[in-house]
Amino acid sequence: MSGFTAGLLVSISAAALFVLLVPDWTRPPVGGVQIGLQPSSMIEFTRGHLPEPVSLQAPAPLPAVPEGGAAAGSVYRDVEVLTDLSGAEFMRLQRAMTEWVAPAQGCAFCHAGENYASNANPRKAAARLMLRMVRHLNSDWARHVDPAGVTCYTCHRGEPVPAETWFPSRPAPVQPFVAKQENWRESADTVRKFFPDASWQEYLVQDTPISVQSATALRSQTIAEPIVAKRVYELMMQMSDGIGVNCGYCHNSRAFRSWSQSTPYRWSGYDGIRLTRELNRAFLLPLAELLPQTRTEANRTRIPVLPAREVGIQGGNGLVVCATCHYGEPRPLGGATMRAHYPGLIDHRS
Repeated sequence: MSGFTAGLLVSISAAALFVLLVPDWTRPPVGGVQIGLQPSSMIEFTRGHLPEPVSLQAPAPLPAVPEGGAAAGSVYRDVEVLTDLSGAEFMRLQRAMTEWVAPAQGCAFCHAGENYASNANPRKAAARLMLRMVRHLNSDWARHVDPAGVTCYTCHRGEPVPAETWFPSRPAPVQPFVAKQENWRESADTVRKFFPDASWQEYLVQDTPISVQSATALRSQTIAEPIVAKRVYELMMQMSDGIGVNCGYCHNSRAFRSWSQSTPYRWSGYDGIRLTRELNRAFLLPLAELLPQTRTEANRTRIPVLPAREVGIQGGNGLVVCATCHYGEPRPLGGATMRAHYPGLIDHRS
């Protein structure tokens, strides 16, 4: 056998092994949809993976109950949030919440044994806070969640702690300048998990302005420092990964700064950032006082709610990001109607 023939066989064998062994192999071409007027370069490409392997199908609603009847507060003791529901609708929603959040644990996940009026289990107070959050979303943020609305299942997908939550890391040790590195997560399976947490703290908890580009041709005092541009980029990648879109979904790639050349979805993204900030500050941070959460490096998702704090890499409770609701879809659960089946998840008194 000549050297050329042997080399050709080796090359063919190597190519075949590469095709067979490379994980998540996708044959070209990659599908895409033009979402802006050509030649705006506003193309949305299809995705081949999800941030976390969770159900993307909305559960069937429980059978409706007869309307009317005595109010839940007069039928059951210690009802604080769902007082505007009938007793029958109250129990229907309780059963649905159990299936949405803790199907394996059952009612005992929030209640203390058979004494449902008892507040001995701290998860009961946490559930009340989360119910207020859902009702607030459906009532006061309707422009963002309409027409589908949200339920507990939108985030939880059958798990006590949603798979897509952000647990802040403890501060990295201070190192000399030449050895200073970002807290990259090199084992991450998504872009969002690879980046450090600093951008999420600045933009999804604090009111840090999200602005990078200068409005003038030459550098001025209004231009951002490089670290700010980096943090904004990390935030945008987190949003893209969590919602399952690319930059062209909201922006015109020729003029990222221009609102007039952006798609209407940019306003949805702007609302989503403000909404996420409010949820983290008004509900998730207070939740830490009621029910501290933990996770470990070995079990980063599908975790139980535990009473201890600061386990593994965490330095605090889980907070929400875009992926907490979206799980890699532009519309959570494919836009399936959720709120209309459960009137108790709307605060009719607001």
